[in-house]
Amino acid sequence: MKPARIAALALACCWPAAAASAAERIAWLWDEARQPAWSAPEAAVLHRHILLSGSRVLTRPRMRRPLLLPGTRVTPVVHVEVSVVHPPRDVAAGRAAILRAMAQAGAASSSGWVQLDMEARPSHRVFYKALVGDVRSALPPGLKLSVTALAWWCRSPDWLDGLAADEVVPMFFRMGRDNASLREIVAAAPGALHRRCRDGSAGFSPQEPFPPQVSERYQRSYWFDYHGWKATSLPPATGTPL
Repeated sequence: MKPARIAALALACCWPAAAASAAERIAWLWDEARQPAWSAPEAAVLHRHILLSGSRVLTRPRMRRPLLLPGTRVTPVVHVEVSVVHPPRDVAAGRAAILRAMAQAGAASSSGWVQLDMEARPSHRVFYKALVGDVRSALPPGLKLSVTALAWWCRSPDWLDGLAADEVVPMFFRMGRDNASLREIVAAAPGALHRRCRDGSAGFSPQEPFPPQVSERYQRSYWFDYHGWKATSLPPATGTPL
């Protein structure tokens, strides 16, 4: 399928159809984000931000806790940023801080899940896979571990084979210089993706819509809005491209 054809389909609809399935749809809530009503059953809420920069490991809690709807199950998220301005001298120096933050986030979970969001680079792959194993080992057996994945990892088994996470969430938005080719694969040739990126869980954005059948493949879909759900609170069933 040509990229132009995919783009045309994308403009037709932003969200999966309401009657497609009973799949779970979860809003990511970063700093200052508002919780959309359709994400009342569960929300993935930023718990702590960690920055690896030079020789420093900087950590802070989210700036403001969102006002959650009654009964919302919370999946706490630990976001680990690797500085591009001052790359860490030794990424492993952040291991203790990440493990500590994940343990604290796990203790705050009311959904039974905790999520690690780390955009590791190719040179960090060995460290990253070991870190995920360490996190999984440190968490209580009944608490499930979710990890986000850059979309291009879905074409590299070295990243995902044997990864000790209960859930991998490929992020099919903000895919960088390979955006066009990756979108075509996700939309028209999902068999080329790693098995953990095909139908379990995935991340999407209303600002970069796919045809509805793409998100409908997944049992759990996470949604990130560039405006923190302030410009729209439309549910996945009725939203329109923004």
